[in-house]
Amino acid sequence: MKVSKIYNTFLFVALACFTACKDDDDQFPSLGNDPRSISEVISETPDLSLLNDALAQAGLDETLGTTSTYTVFAPNNSAFGNIDTSSLTEEELENALLNHVISTVTPDFITTMTTGYRSTMATGPDGHNLSFFTNANAELMFNGVASLVDGAYDIGTTNGVLHTVDAVLLPPTVVDHVAANPEYSSLVEAIELAGLGEALSESDPENENYPFTVFAPTNEAFESLLAQLNGAFGWTSLSDVPVEILQEILLYHVVAGENILGEEVNGTTPTTMQGETFAINDNLIDDASYDNGEIVLTDVQAVNGMVHGVNKVLIPNSIFQSVLSATLNIVERCNDRGFTSFTSAVEMVGLTETLTTDELTVFAPNNDAFLALFAIAGNFESLDDFDTPEELAVLTDIVNYHLHVGTLMSSEFVDGGDISTIYGDVISVDLSGDDPRLLPTFEAAIPSLVVNTNIGATNGIVHEINRILVPDALTGALGIETGESGLCPVGDPELVFFDWDANGPWWGNVNAENDASLSIDGSSYGRANFQTGGTGWQDLFWRNGSTLNGQNVVGSNVNDYVLKFDLRTIEPLSAGMFRIRFHDGDGVDAFYNWQPWVDTGEPLETDGWETIEIPLSVLGVPDFSLVDQEFGMAFEGADVLLNFAIDNVRFDTAGCGGVDPVDDTDLVFFDWDANGPWWGNVNAENDAAISLDGSSYGRANFQTGGTGWQDLFWRNGSTLNGQNTVADNISDYVLKFDIMTIEPLTAGMFRIRFHDGDGVDAFYNWQPWADTGEDFDTDGSWTTVTIPCSVLGVPDFSLIDQEFGMAFEGADVLLNFAIDNVRFEAQ
Repeated sequence: MKVSKIYNTFLFVALACFTACKDDDDQFPSLGNDPRSISEVISETPDLSLLNDALAQAGLDETLGTTSTYTVFAPNNSAFGNIDTSSLTEEELENALLNHVISTVTPDFITTMTTGYRSTMATGPDGHNLSFFTNANAELMFNGVASLVDGAYDIGTTNGVLHTVDAVLLPPTVVDHVAANPEYSSLVEAIELAGLGEALSESDPENENYPFTVFAPTNEAFESLLAQLNGAFGWTSLSDVPVEILQEILLYHVVAGENILGEEVNGTTPTTMQGETFAINDNLIDDASYDNGEIVLTDVQAVNGMVHGVNKVLIPNSIFQSVLSATLNIVERCNDRGFTSFTSAVEMVGLTETLTTDELTVFAPNNDAFLALFAIAGNFESLDDFDTPEELAVLTDIVNYHLHVGTLMSSEFVDGGDISTIYGDVISVDLSGDDPRLLPTFEAAIPSLVVNTNIGATNGIVHEINRILVPDALTGALGIETGESGLCPVGDPELVFFDWDANGPWWGNVNAENDASLSIDGSSYGRANFQTGGTGWQDLFWRNGSTLNGQNVVGSNVNDYVLKFDLRTIEPLSAGMFRIRFHDGDGVDAFYNWQPWVDTGEPLETDGWETIEIPLSVLGVPDFSLVDQEFGMAFEGADVLLNFAIDNVRFDTAGCGGVDPVDDTDLVFFDWDANGPWWGNVNAENDAAISLDGSSYGRANFQTGGTGWQDLFWRNGSTLNGQNTVADNISDYVLKFDIMTIEPLTAGMFRIRFHDGDGVDAFYNWQPWADTGEDFDTDGSWTTVTIPCSVLGVPDFSLIDQEFGMAFEGADVLLNFAIDNVRFEAQ
């Protein structure tokens, strides 16, 4: 029900404890011979008649007559003259009156009052008592609106003390509380200039933003901000700051819909009304700027929320970038953000002035990105390795591939669109995830995540990325294995007999070349670039038998080895034939005609470098150790343009090694990204230098400490993806996982378990070191392990309803490895 008239604002509740009259006389010497309660004093004071009527209407007059102890700030009649309380409900009126009452143990006389906060008997969100601010620095002021009435204070009663004040103390909003404390006067000015006073005074619990938690910067904090803004933009006062910027800054200090206590803020990352977040730990607030703010005041409770004081104006990323963009150029900006490897590369190739003056967008790799690059670049271990003119040219290309002419904000990224670069090749944009990703033209590359966008500079924009962008043409120069295009690493350099670097003299129309944009490994390769001019024999490359490396290793083991060479077509090949020859002067003169366009019906056109593999058993040589004359390759049969590069002609084992791609993600049950909870000593990790696909993997790094059972990773049966697909088709599927050893594995056993609670509890012991007699060591790279499902001891995987996973036992060893993509896969 609504309360009529002006008796609607405040309410005072009484509780106290007064014992004997003698005690009353001792505690309240002003009682005289006629002791009265607070309620009686109010009812018998003409200048408090309106307050008395309001108390009676709210039923609080009896409360203030009880034997509890109160300090009451009583508005006189003139105070009610400017207050319209007719719209208040009974509950609102009662709360307003209670905001004038402080429940105390001893009454508060004016001589004991100090500047600070206490709590009234009124309540706000979540039932917390409202804060009451006393400013005792000069004339006493209460909540910034009420002063004492001369001669009408320190009135002792049997249940407390009464002070007459000249204003009604309505329950304060967060804005009222900020305005009451002189330490926050700059914030009050900013709120007014930004036009946010009404919005932040909203007290309707039905409003979507109610309640508010406000992190209020002190006056000193605003002084520091203005010093930054003055240096960047020449703004000397808050009135100089554009309203939209001021609004964005202020709303970054407000969390809507929550009344957060000081004891609850640590460890949180609240989302502000501005839209961005900040993190709070140990009362320090980590905003988008480089300096943290500290919470210096907590738990000032308002009727519509909570206020906490901070010693810094918190800066959202959008504003911070604008400030810094007005003061730092791109190179300074990158150094300021810690991208020191990138700026070192820029300096090495002489582009510092360009990045200081030209208007650019820079996709700046952070330092971890360089670590990730050198983990896969076989030709370079650090920036220091780029020390020749040819290698510095490669580094220049890499830097230029990260530069776009003009300013490109993240809001301008287009999903699937291309970004041009100074290098000339493009970068593709992927906006399908939570954060933008950039895809280089090297298709097998792990995408680069844009971890921080729109970092401003005086001459452009910087976007921080977590991986070096590598164009397809530079993979060879960097020594990156391009597995997707079919390039296999050299298994044994001693079995290479053509690499165009050494290995003795050769002859033919293929010449040594070392173009950084083509080279696989930074060294030379063979290059053909001529028109055959007819169908006759064209020598390509030849060497004599005494320099056929590996011929004695291979010997007659033609089923154990293959012939491999790495090929990159600059122009497609579609006619004629390559003639491979091994000549034994005492017997066999073997030729093999290689013409894949005949087999496929399509021209031979490689996707970058590809490894060609030909079984030795088809070459017609029964024993390679007998080859003592020419060996090499010619071309005949067509008048065509031969324009290709070739390298690493060699004997090798079959296959490429490395990691098998995941055929079906629905059959993966451990990837350490999702798939439900797991437990064990393997933890999720995502180190850019280790990650197989840019996402998390499992990492073990501990000493087992004995021979007993060590849980590695486990999940329950309801999250065994693919179990119904495999079911009892155990001959058609395998178990696979990708593994990378940081330390070799030498003893004990991995115990793979699939547990059916109603039947089979199957274990499989995986210990490859026992089978081979050698340490299991992946040499710092990932490899795929394949185990037939038929040996795992599970007749029907669809029945697995309890634990499945892996443990280790049997040895006290250091387990230091990474594992990913534990899965079923079709054979």
